[in-house]
This record gives sequence, structure tokens and C-alpha cells, in this order.
Amino acid sequence: MGGMLNTHSSIREIVCGLRKDLYPAFLVTMLKAFIDDSGSDWQSPWFVLAGYVSTVEKWDSFDSLWSDVLNAPPRIKYFKASEAESLKGQFTGFTQQDRNAKIDALIDVVQVCAEWPICARVRQKHYDELVKGQVPTKWDNPYYFLFQILIGSSVTIERLHGDSHPIEFVFDSNERFDKMSDSLVKTFYNREFFRGVVNVFYRDDKKFLPLQSADLYAWQTRRAFSVTTEPRRQHYDRCRAIGNRRPHDHIMSREELATFMAEMRAEGARLGRPDDMRKW
Repeated sequence: MGGMLNTHSSIREIVCGLRKDLYPAFLVTMLKAFIDDSGSDWQSPWFVLAGYVSTVEKWDSFDSLWSDVLNAPPRIKYFKASEAESLKGQFTGFTQQDRNAKIDALIDVVQVCAEWPICARVRQKHYDELVKGQVPTKWDNPYYFLFQILIGSSVTIERLHGDSHPIEFVFDSNERFDKMSDSLVKTFYNREFFRGVVNVFYRDDKKFLPLQSADLYAWQTRRAFSVTTEPRRQHYDRCRAIGNRRPHDHIMSREELATFMAEMRAEGARLGRPDDMRKW
């Protein structure tokens, strides 16, 4: 292989074991969303979850196209937006021009394979004002709020404005969030807001390459709204100009956060829980 990257389809790993007679229908009728976060270090004005939705059939062709771009000189083993920005890691020795050309070529792949971008974001200061320190420590992170919002709003949009296809979600694996967010998923299946969710998986972005495209979009989104001292980057606009659907952006406002917290307290009172949610 001459050191080239493995170009097998990560999609096939997920559908491995599916009955062969069901595979064509699965390709056509199942949507998959690949999602990553940006801003989870608490140092950014915005916290973002973002990624792309497409058919299994289109994602099945993604890995080889993405790997071709990674392998094109100057070669990188994987894409990580923070390394691209700092010209470190995989981008050590790159010029800004080389870096930008690599990103443009990767976005070209997304434009071929993805059908629509999805994003949810919240201002860190709003979260800090209304939520931080008011909920159990294990749940005290904007990730869990946006996790629910992005999944629920995505399946609702598909149900109302798409073809009502079910959606399977794949999140970049993060040991800080996987276990707790998985416990949230178990509450989804009896709630109307989440009707259309099939499964939620957590995978390594080095092995599941569409997650690298989600990292690109999430990072560009956070940068666009967090850094106001530079013009908006064309890479952000290109990351959003994907497919025929209007990009879905859910901005969790201060008012929405306040309403969410009030509803949680009301539900807690109904269940006989103390007013102090930190004790839940």
C-alpha cells in the first residue's frame, strides 16, 4: 500500500451484519448524521455542535474521496481543524496557502457527499449565567443541552420538510461525554420531539472519516461567531453551502435556556424532587 491511508468505507462497518436483501433499502431510506463539537474547553464565547446529514449511499463513497485528498501532497494522515489553523500537528511545515488549498479540496468532497448541514450553538456566557452550577456536576456542560436540541430538531425538520426518513446519528467519541449522553438517548424513544431517531453511535474520527468533516464545519462555525476582529472566512460559507436544503442552524438563546431551566424545575416539582437541581 506504500503507506497510503486505508480507504475502506466506515459506513460499511456500521451496516455490517445487515441482511443483504435489506441493504439496498437501507442505502436509500436511511439518513446518517455525523456530528462533532467545538468550544468544549470553556475558553470560547460559543459552544457548537455541527455536522452533516446525507444518505448512507452517499456516505459510502465519502471515505475514498476524502482519503484521496488527505493523501494528495502535501500529505496528511487525518484532518483536525485546530491543527490546520495553528499549522501544527499534521499541518506542520504547511504554508497558509497550502493549508487553505487542502481545506478547499476537503470541502469539495463534502459538497459531493453531504445533503445538508446541521448546527446548534449557544453562547457560553448565557449558559454560565443561567445553568452553570445549577444542575448536577455530571450534567453541567452545554454539550448535553445542544446534544438534545440538535438531534430533536434534525429529525423534526426531516419529518416536516423532508421525506420523513429515519436518521442515525454518529458523534465523535469523547470519553467526557459518551456515557452521559448515551443515558440521555435512552429517554428519547418515548418523546415526540425525537420521533425518527434510529440510533446514536460514538465513533473515533480517525476511523470514521465523515466525523472529520463535522470537525471542519463545527470549528469554522465557532470561529465565525467567536472572532469578530477578522472578516468571515470563505471556508465557513463553503461549509454551509452544501446540498439543496437550507442549512439548519439552531441558536439556543438566553430566553430558551431560561425556559428550559424553568421547565426542568417544574418537572422536578411534579416528581417531588427538591428545588435545588444540584441534588438530583
